[in-house]
Amino acid sequence: MTAETRKKRESSKYSRIRRIILSRILVAPFIILLLVCGTLVYYFSATLHTRVNSEMIRIVDDHRNMIDQFLVERTEDLTFIANTTRYEVICRQQRLEEIFAMLQKSSPAFQDLGVFDHSGNHISYQGPYDLEGKNYQDAPWFKAVKEKSVYISDVFLGYRETPHFVIAVQKHENGVFWYLRATIDTLFFNNLVENIRLGKTGEAYLVNKSGIFQTKQRSGGRLMAVDPDFADAGGTDGRIITYSAKNHEGNKYRYAVGRLHQTYWQLVVRQDAGDAAAPLIHAVLVALGLIFLGGAVVVVIAFFLSSNVAHRLSLADAEKREMTNQLIMAGKLAEVGEMSSGIAHEINNPLQVMKAEVTMIGDLFSDLPPRSEQDRENFDLIKDSVNQIGIQIDRCRKITQGLLKFARKSDPVIRKISPADLLKDTLGMISHQAMLDEVSIKTRIAADLPEIESDPSQLQQVFLNLINNAVYAVRETRQPEVRIMADMAEDKVRIQVSDNGCGIPDTELEKIFLPFFTTKPVGSGTGLGLSTCFGIVENLGGKIEVNSTVGKGSTFTVFLPRAKARAKAQAGAGAAG
Repeated sequence: MTAETRKKRESSKYSRIRRIILSRILVAPFIILLLVCGTLVYYFSATLHTRVNSEMIRIVDDHRNMIDQFLVERTEDLTFIANTTRYEVICRQQRLEEIFAMLQKSSPAFQDLGVFDHSGNHISYQGPYDLEGKNYQDAPWFKAVKEKSVYISDVFLGYRETPHFVIAVQKHENGVFWYLRATIDTLFFNNLVENIRLGKTGEAYLVNKSGIFQTKQRSGGRLMAVDPDFADAGGTDGRIITYSAKNHEGNKYRYAVGRLHQTYWQLVVRQDAGDAAAPLIHAVLVALGLIFLGGAVVVVIAFFLSSNVAHRLSLADAEKREMTNQLIMAGKLAEVGEMSSGIAHEINNPLQVMKAEVTMIGDLFSDLPPRSEQDRENFDLIKDSVNQIGIQIDRCRKITQGLLKFARKSDPVIRKISPADLLKDTLGMISHQAMLDEVSIKTRIAADLPEIESDPSQLQQVFLNLINNAVYAVRETRQPEVRIMADMAEDKVRIQVSDNGCGIPDTELEKIFLPFFTTKPVGSGTGLGLSTCFGIVENLGGKIEVNSTVGKGSTFTVFLPRAKARAKAQAGAGAAG
């Protein structure tokens, strides 16, 4: 599998994970949000329906009582006049004018006033029309008032040819009946009936039992026209009926109908269903807006959360792969250590043989005296060469012995050691490589360093790792230099390994001792060296610190307890544990 194919597959995998997380995060809250909003809208709708009905019933009842009260008062006005005024007096034109003026002061609703005899003749009249002398014996209102004593007519045209209605009362005097009739101002009465406030489309009007408009309809119905949407819904027992229905144009309305007590007229209050449901529609729109905004916020948050989780998973997988690679590299290094131990052992054997042969050659030359001056010079050159071979063999043996000592697996052995000698042995192992890399190693070791109790092999591993890291850090420096300093700091031995290399950024400095963390390129380090050093120093009762400046270099400081102080340090660590 190529790197590009693997990258595409991983990208598809994490996109799928993000989608799954996103759907899991969104589905449950979205369903709950829908249920909550749906429940709220349902209960709000039921409450609104009840409230609208109650409000319309209240308006019809209040308005009906007001109209009934108006009709009762006007009827009582006429009845009072009829009962307190004799027929021959009221028939006088001047007296009738005075009475009419008094009526108009009490209520401007009166348009005219007339007196009729028992035969329906219009005896006296006060008003804007010429009606005196006309006979109303066959008029429906005259017939009705003869039977009922008090009568409120439907709207009709009459002699004046304009829509109006009258209130008539009957009076019995000296064995003879006479009648007093007043016409109610149509405009005044219409304003009285229409004067309601119910939303934007609410209106009130009166119809008789045949569905004829007794007042104008604000939305277009004319006086005495047939109501195309008439429904004889008014209860005879005074109950107010509410219902919903479509008008002749197909628009839906809410209706409330109640019959007046003084007449058979029905008071109709209606409102466009959309206007009545405006609060519900507003609530639904608000709920939808909240769902949309809340859903958008949830989607955005869920997207970032799922992306963050997917990103973390991708980082975890990358770290897992890197850790696997580092473990493999660590295994390879362990195998190399085992191999180097075997190789060093195998090399050590021929070195012993070579050392023996060099010794034998030296003995042979000692037994062969030179025959001439020329032979003496040649013998001296050969002896120098043999001695040099012996020196190099000893050097190789020291290197292999150091390699064996470093690679040998053994339990920690705590004994007294000299830090100066340990540092010199460690430098001997890497000085040749430093020379090849042209790195200058400078040492400053105090002469009065006390002995310490520790494991020499583990300490050697620590210092070898620190010095190797320092050599690596200065490889790009113009004048590479590694400084090793050892002295006393209070009651501890302080050993510092400094370099003038690239330094370590602050963001990486706090992770420098974590396992598998490395600043070296992939394949150049396992990230185990410094974490191993940290663990070794801590176990030996010391501590390790690091200071670094980018571009100037780094300093690793190891503090080790003196021989007597180590026991106290271990005792303190045990008590803390």
